[in-house]
Amino acid sequence: MRKALAVLLLLLLISPLVSAGRVIYYPDKENFVRFIHSNTTFRVIPGRDPWAKGWARYVDAKLGEVLERGNGTIVLVGNVYENAEMRKLWNLTGLPENASLSPMIIVLNGTVFVTGSEENIYQTHDAFSEIWNPPVKVLGIFVFLAFAIVLMFGLSLRTDKSYSARFFLLGVSLILVWFTLSERPVFHDSFLKFLSKALSVSAGASPSSPLLAVVGRILSLVPPTDEVIWLVHWLLLLTMTGLFFYVAPRRERGLGFIAFGIVFSAPLFRSQVATVGTSLPGLVLMLLTMAIATNSSFVPGLRRTAGILLLVATTLLASLFNPYVLLFSPIFALTYPGRRLRNSSYLLLSLVGFLFMCRVYGFGWLSEWVDFRLQGGLLGNLIFQSFLGLVVLAYALIKGSRRIRWKGPTAFITLSTLVFLVASPFLGVLFPYTLTLVSILAVRLLHSVIQT
Repeated sequence: MRKALAVLLLLLLISPLVSAGRVIYYPDKENFVRFIHSNTTFRVIPGRDPWAKGWARYVDAKLGEVLERGNGTIVLVGNVYENAEMRKLWNLTGLPENASLSPMIIVLNGTVFVTGSEENIYQTHDAFSEIWNPPVKVLGIFVFLAFAIVLMFGLSLRTDKSYSARFFLLGVSLILVWFTLSERPVFHDSFLKFLSKALSVSAGASPSSPLLAVVGRILSLVPPTDEVIWLVHWLLLLTMTGLFFYVAPRRERGLGFIAFGIVFSAPLFRSQVATVGTSLPGLVLMLLTMAIATNSSFVPGLRRTAGILLLVATTLLASLFNPYVLLFSPIFALTYPGRRLRNSSYLLLSLVGFLFMCRVYGFGWLSEWVDFRLQGGLLGNLIFQSFLGLVVLAYALIKGSRRIRWKGPTAFITLSTLVFLVASPFLGVLFPYTLTLVSILAVRLLHSVIQT
């Protein structure tokens, strides 16, 4: 009987709470909406833990898009157990203290409480995602960087006196049309959890992976808002478009547009790159690594040293998003024989760099990349999604496999694609990488057959 009365009392206490999605509003959502549309100023006070300080940076940046900073409304972030100021004012809510461990937005008497724990504070993102007001300065930087990327690739591709620059501009126009027609992004839980951890790192927490260390450092330098993340996402798409032309045959850069079209014909690939996450940066870095590996001459001297170091750096950066990119180094040594010093340097430095990261951050961050489980659905989906590329591959191999040169760039891409194709049915996270490699290899082999 006593337990029943206790449960009834708790229900009566929290009955005024209004839930909208995963975040709870108290006394109602309209109070919070009126706050973000008011003329008041605000001041954010985080708790003492890094996760609360990190998320407070996000809250401060988002509110700063629509309100002025000042001493008007106090915004408290965290919970009563680690935020001393919240604990002092919590009696105003009339709620039990453990309620502050839930993702809630409370607006009372000129005070806003943004509550939660380290595990669920990211769910309050739902409330602040309704603020969409990219600053003019941010838009200006985006336009400048987008123009710089287009100009850099356009002028570089124009030097080969072919139609590659025009094809690149056509690819850019497709991305820009996609950008103008896109709606506000919806960030999935997996990315929001990652963002919350990265913000904690930016506030002083110890990173559990090298990727969190890098992203946390970046977020300590730029405003961690939805708008900034979304615009960076589109800059990466523009960069990826240009890199497709540099993994195409050197004398036929325009074929990069065909590879671009083949991979974007796959619905799964489009959904992967349209979603903000770690897939797109990983793809861009993988393409950059391949472009350096297949286009650098590695002439003996200082240029060779610089080229090897750049290749090692991009390989290690790409491995933060996809550790299997590290396999590029032994594949490169196998398919570019004859220069033992270059190959051994690339292989050794990549391995030492990766082992150093594992020594510093442990091996836990590799867990999702070693969870091998064969799934028939994954294999069928892979064949369906990459069907166009596989058809082109089959045609090229049937038409003239003997004409294909199995050393150099084509061999490097072929062996890399085979490795990813074998692993993909066991690891769904490799899908976008495999689809990209299949499209590039299809163009490479088709070009080899036609030219010879």
